[in-house]
Amino acid sequence: MSPSRKIDDAVKTFSPPGELELDIDDGGSLSLSLTEASPVGVAFTRLTFLSADRSERPPEALRAWADRLSARVTYLMEPLVVVEHDREAGAVDIRSKAPTVRRDRRTYYEVRLARDGVLTMTRVAHDETTRRRDPVACQMTLEALERLADDLVASAG
Repeated sequence: MSPSRKIDDAVKTFSPPGELELDIDDGGSLSLSLTEASPVGVAFTRLTFLSADRSERPPEALRAWADRLSARVTYLMEPLVVVEHDREAGAVDIRSKAPTVRRDRRTYYEVRLARDGVLTMTRVAHDETTRRRDPVACQMTLEALERLADDLVASAG
């Protein structure tokens, strides 16, 4: 069963708040810290994807994964772009290219890829007046979440 189908089935029976965990056939696993769920969409504070291949990736392979993911995921509120590649730590950071600005807050996606095949995604709000970064719920339709799950599996290659 495809990741998108599993998400659809799981969200229909899940009662947030809590951790929704899904095994993806031959593709790894997906975990969502859900705060809300409905037939239309979800809100989550963290998404974690564990790729099926958990062997350590060399820096070039990790960067290639980040580039593939950024190129595929074009349907979120803000496009994603690679912002940092820490070769020593074995991590790549991806963020929104242009954050959403409302009042004195800039909200954006943060995605971290680790060399061991773990991806984490959060949404952050940066308050310009207090200079604080706070986690906020990431809201998306079920259709966007299903597509994202499929793209995570396809890009991890």
